[in-house]
This record gives sequence, structure tokens and C-alpha cells, in this order.
Amino acid sequence: MRRLIRNIAFVALSALLLAPMGCESGEDVFQSQMDRIVSYMTSRMKLVSEAEADQSMTGEKLPYYTRCGDAYRHITNVYRADRPAKRIAEGSKITFRYEAYLFESGPANIPFATNNRATGKILAEQYDLDTTYWDFSPAVRILGTDPIIKGLELTLPDCAAGDTVYTFMPYEVAYGDRAMGVIAAESAVMMVTVIDDVE
Repeated sequence: MRRLIRNIAFVALSALLLAPMGCESGEDVFQSQMDRIVSYMTSRMKLVSEAEADQSMTGEKLPYYTRCGDAYRHITNVYRADRPAKRIAEGSKITFRYEAYLFESGPANIPFATNNRATGKILAEQYDLDTTYWDFSPAVRILGTDPIIKGLELTLPDCAAGDTVYTFMPYEVAYGDRAMGVIAAESAVMMVTVIDDVE
């Protein structure tokens, strides 16, 4: 019975992940989350801001993060030589896989939602979850038309097929000030998104 309840909760959270949400709340919670996100990116991920990367005197291609409205992103493979010129813009049809994690001073150890089959297999083996009915098909959304969590709407423009994108969202552009299943009210979220295709 516990297995069934966990599986139902996981499927429900996966569906909610792609629904648009956003609420107003205290500036102190928001700012604290933004500060923790930047601290994590600079200390744990060893990233610099995009402005610092652009001003690098060494000519070295530094890994960087970008602020996109009230969210941050890091494209892990932004410097790859075969990166397509076609970029995501409003109206683009995007096919992607994702893993979503709660974020405090770093991401939680396991995702609360995913459509990545490899991650689902690991969760099934390590946590005895029955993933038989999970939907591991890639998500397909038209940016600006279809419902999608606000943090992704802010960070996916200018990404390309083949990109792996880390999106860091304070609660205002994640799930807002309402609790949903394992997601507490005012929770910051980190998503790892792999862009499979852009049309």
C-alpha cells in the first residue's frame, strides 16, 4: 500500500511540475533563496556570472550562470562546437526530459519528479518504487502557449537542442506559497532539463 501511495504521489507531482504556478510572498524568503542559489552555484558548482565570463582576460571559456528574470540557469555544454544555431524562443515547440529537486542550500538527494527513464530506473532499484505506470516519455511544450512552470519559461529561451540546463527557481517562479504533496509552501526548486529537440 505504501508503494502505491508513493507512486501516486510521484505521478501527481510530475503532472503538477508542468503546470504554471506563481504567487506573491515575503521579500525576505525570496531574497534568502536567491542568495542561497548564487552561493551554491559559485561555491559548489564553481560558476561565475555571465558578465564575469564575458570579461575573462585569460580567454578561457569559464562555466557561468545567467540570471533570467527571477530564476537562474546554467547550460553545462554551452561551449560545445556542434551546438545548433536554432534557439528556443516564444512559440518554439520543445521536447525535453527533466529531473526536479527541492532546493535548500543545495538540491535534495533524490528528485521529486522526473520523466528521465534512467533516473526512474535508479529510483526503482534504490528506493523500491514501482515505476511501471510512470510516464517516461519526453515532455513536449510550446513555449508561451502550453502550461509550464514559470522558472522554465524564464530560463529556456536561447537554449538549443542538446543542451543540459540547470534551472534554479525561488518559490515565486516555482510552486508559490502553497504546499503540494512533498513540496512545502515557499520551496525553492532546481531542475535539470535535457533539451532533446527544438522546432
